[in-house]
Amino acid sequence: SDSERSFALCGLAPEVKRSSEKTSLCGDSMSTSALGVQMSSNKKNLRRLGLSGGLSVLILLGGCATGGSVGFPGMGAPKVKNPVTALPDAFRDMPPAPAGESAAWWSQFADPVLDKLVREALSEGISVQLANQRLIEARNNGRATIAGFAPRLTASGVADTDYAMGDTKLTSATGAAVEQQTTGTAALRATWEVPLFGRFGSALAGAKANEAGARASLEAAKIAIIADLAAAYIDLRNAQQSLAYLQEDLARADALSAIAEARESAGLISLADKGLSQGQAAQIRQRVPDAELRVRGALDRIAILRGVVPGSLDQTLAPVQNFAFRSEAPLVDAVPANFVRRRLDVARAEQDAVLQAAGVGIARADLYPSLSIVGTITSLSSLAGNPLAQTIQRGNTSPAISIPLFDFGQRRASLKTADARFQQALLSYRSTTLNAIAEGQNALSAYGQAQARAKAGIDGERAAQVRFDATQASFNVGLASFKDRLEAESALASARQARLANQAQLSDAAIGLYRTFAGSPGI
Repeated sequence: SDSERSFALCGLAPEVKRSSEKTSLCGDSMSTSALGVQMSSNKKNLRRLGLSGGLSVLILLGGCATGGSVGFPGMGAPKVKNPVTALPDAFRDMPPAPAGESAAWWSQFADPVLDKLVREALSEGISVQLANQRLIEARNNGRATIAGFAPRLTASGVADTDYAMGDTKLTSATGAAVEQQTTGTAALRATWEVPLFGRFGSALAGAKANEAGARASLEAAKIAIIADLAAAYIDLRNAQQSLAYLQEDLARADALSAIAEARESAGLISLADKGLSQGQAAQIRQRVPDAELRVRGALDRIAILRGVVPGSLDQTLAPVQNFAFRSEAPLVDAVPANFVRRRLDVARAEQDAVLQAAGVGIARADLYPSLSIVGTITSLSSLAGNPLAQTIQRGNTSPAISIPLFDFGQRRASLKTADARFQQALLSYRSTTLNAIAEGQNALSAYGQAQARAKAGIDGERAAQVRFDATQASFNVGLASFKDRLEAESALASARQARLANQAQLSDAAIGLYRTFAGSPGI
């Protein structure tokens, strides 16, 4: 039906085909007539196997299997039951293209400390090292899987000694009586289970998919640690600047509180104004410990991301006066299809689908007969006591076929289980794709909203500064009350903190764009 599709397992994205078409698991398709020719040729080769040529024919067959798919490579390709969802033509809320781009996007923050942290984290970060080890594990698992389909060659040796007991004597090959005799047996054994019916092609596709998924995870780990480190660094500078503002506000509040106490003693202001001044200083003092804890937490977070002991970077990350929060947007690809193609989480979900499809191919191959070939060369010779007149050499080959006839549906159930896992992987792939599109649009929207908040914060601080300057001038000439000055100063402090938070949020939104659109031109 039109709702059933075949999944092309070797492409960058799912390829939709008609259900009547067959797709192979990363291998070449083979017609029935071609298969008959191959099986006929294999029978002729088996009939020609002799004692002297068994091992060479076995190795030759092994080379044919490792050079390409053997049997029915197309039989392992499962069907896709749900069509792929169409993607939108363009993202909404696209920002204007920036004037310049840099491949090392974090360098646009123009901070040498951040540059150094990123370089060190990429080589020494724990998450990157873990992902790299997982890639090594996946690569060697793939090698072990492929090697499992190759012929096996083993050598063995046995020494057997017989002793004469009591009056009994052993007779040698020349008729002489001896006390003991020793014979030695050396054997060379080659075994191979021929990977018929697409088993090798499925295993090869699964091994490649597993390694590709691990490689995508490594790249994702690098992107994540860079983005997390940049976000933690921005949060640290925001916390340090916020603490500096609070300390400045507290110093002014304490000074005003002392002035208020002196003026209240002189009868120039009321007791209520004095209490208001002292209360404002107390409120600021209560916020300072939380700000200090926030700085400490940001320092520890950066140290953990960097892979060092918390506290070892305190001097390196000392506060910076008037830190500039950079927030330039990167050049992102406006085509969602291109964006999805570059997303590493989508790539991992795709490779997982390929891996599960390979499992379907292997489970399907288990429904069909299996062929194994064993070849042995044995040499038996005398070592002591001359028990043999001459060295005996012999060889044999033992082809065997195993046909599954009845297993209470175990193999069929295993095939259905593998197919269910494949369908789950496809649904996960579809969900990951849709979530990636939503994440991209949300990141663009968040950056636009952060820009609006940052501009409003700057305007708000400018207005609060005008109010404070006017109120202070009026207070100095006696036209404004002490309460008016306190309120103006409190409003300015709040507006400054809000502007700082909005600037940090804009930087975080820019980092979110870099994280989301990693792989786009210039990122």
